[in-house]
Amino acid sequence: MKRIIFLVLAILLFSCKDKGGEPCQVPPPDFSMWVNKTSEVHKEFINERGNFDSTHIALYKLIGNTKKEYTVEFHYETDPRGDTYLHIGTQLWFENDVYTGKTETLYLQNATKTYKIEVNGYMKDTDCGLVPITNEIYVDGVKVENHYLAK
Repeated sequence: MKRIIFLVLAILLFSCKDKGGEPCQVPPPDFSMWVNKTSEVHKEFINERGNFDSTHIALYKLIGNTKKEYTVEFHYETDPRGDTYLHIGTQLWFENDVYTGKTETLYLQNATKTYKIEVNGYMKDTDCGLVPITNEIYVDGVKVENHYLAK
């Protein structure tokens, strides 16, 4: 009987062995678009004082005839090459309706134009949890690279 208990405990210990390394957590998914600060498109998102035109910028999805608006966040980031980009994004905290495994259509609106953004992506299960994977993005029917509205 002692051998059976020892064998069961040994199997449990080996199967529950810690993988080591840092514990990991995955933040909730987000959706972002990047606009090069030197591009003409950048001017569409800035007001006459040179600030983010937050009163005229909206990111939404049409569900039937109803606009489902997302909270939009803006900031600038500089890449390793020294190019500065306007980051326009939203957190998908409680309801991920962008990375669904099929093509979802979002609209990014500013004071002068509305961009139709088609996102095809899914949530991938990793050791740390679910992470969003983007297969492809089209803006006004043109495929874009790595979430860049204007590179």
